Amino acid sequence: MDDLASLIDRVMRDRDWTLSTLARRSGLSVSTLHSWKSGDRATGSRGPNPDKLRQLADGAGLTIAEVFEAAGRHVPAAIDDEEERRFLHLFRTLDGEDRRVIEATMAAMTVRQKSRS
Repeated sequence: MDDLASLIDRVMRDRDWTLSTLARRSGLSVSTLHSWKSGDRATGSRGPNPDKLRQLADGAGLTIAEVFEAAGRHVPAAIDDEEERRFLHLFRTLDGEDRRVIEATMAAMTVRQKSRS
């Protein structure tokens, strides 16, 4: 399995892309990709931002799982559009206080899940 820097190098080599090309295709800045490629992720202890990892996957034609694994992040479970719609519908029916409770619960579950992987 590649680490994130090796994955970026492989994508660039296999597709004969420059860092600028990968940045343009993924919608990420050259500086973000450069910091990941050099191993200086500049993201603190949590690792690269999941939304940016998804952008990299989309732009490079890679799976989300491949990119998240290379970044050392928990691979998110797939969610289909209907499941997401139902979840958001339920969430929107809650008042602000209950939304904060759900958000805190989900954050705690994410930390717990990350510690198990």
